Amino acid sequence: MKRRLMSINQIHYRKLFLCFFTIVFLYCLVHLIETGRFLIDHFIPNEDFDDLVKIDIEMWQNNRSLIRQEIPRHIHQIWISSSEKKSMNDKYLLASKSCQTLNSNYNYTLWTNEKLLNFLNTEYPWFVSVYENYRYDMQRIDSMKYFLLFHYGGIYIDLDVKCLVNDLISKILYENEQKTNEPDIILHIGTEGISANTDFMISKRYHPFFKFAISRLKSANRWFYLYHLTIILSAGPTFLYGIYRKFPLKDQFYFIPNDFLWGKLIDGVGGGSWYGKDTLVLLFVMQHYLICSIFIFLLLFSFIFVRQMKKI
Repeated sequence: MKRRLMSINQIHYRKLFLCFFTIVFLYCLVHLIETGRFLIDHFIPNEDFDDLVKIDIEMWQNNRSLIRQEIPRHIHQIWISSSEKKSMNDKYLLASKSCQTLNSNYNYTLWTNEKLLNFLNTEYPWFVSVYENYRYDMQRIDSMKYFLLFHYGGIYIDLDVKCLVNDLISKILYENEQKTNEPDIILHIGTEGISANTDFMISKRYHPFFKFAISRLKSANRWFYLYHLTIILSAGPTFLYGIYRKFPLKDQFYFIPNDFLWGKLIDGVGGGSWYGKDTLVLLFVMQHYLICSIFIFLLLFSFIFVRQMKKI
């Protein structure tokens, strides 16, 4: 009798486990499908824009005063820390000071969490809940870069970037390619070619490119299974690259050659403070993708070989 009860209990527990496993599996499957649909929609170029985005683009193209405006000489930087008592370290302070000193004729704003919340509550109250519900500070920083460049225009510079020359905009535009007028957006592509780096960006005010980026932030605020992927895909450089791929007015962009930008106009002071352990793994895989591919192939081959040997 006891054995029969134990057998019934075992069957009962197995059914519960199977039911639980099925629910978890279906949830993960639905989440994967939804994430895949979002990524396909975000990165594959098409003409499926919201009506408001189309109107913004048409207004920009037809408004000569907007097109002919100069890039505001205004430097924006952001300092957000989860710990209110944590102060900016010396290397960031020195890097920031270099940009202020060398570009003393530019306006300068250091945006803190308090200033950003005041700005959002006044100008974009619909985004406050998204901003506050982000998992990580880096998502808040990345998202606010687009708001500031759209609303004010000018230059955004990460705090781990120091300036090497004065009057950055003139040096970028007129000494490199002798441009006669200013482009609307100035970016530089990441070395891996699949991101638009957000550590240094320049824009005219109210450009529809950043309006489009802002409009996609809410739907992009989701978990992408890893800390690093969540940051770069929800609001970071890979997110912005998807916006660029879909945005139609490609002739309004100027991409600074990395060999002209780094070490000549600006330089890093040791950033990546937001990097996690998964970042190191992802960077290793990207740098040694052939070795990693061979290792995975050998691992799968060994697994299949052992399974076959057991059957013999």
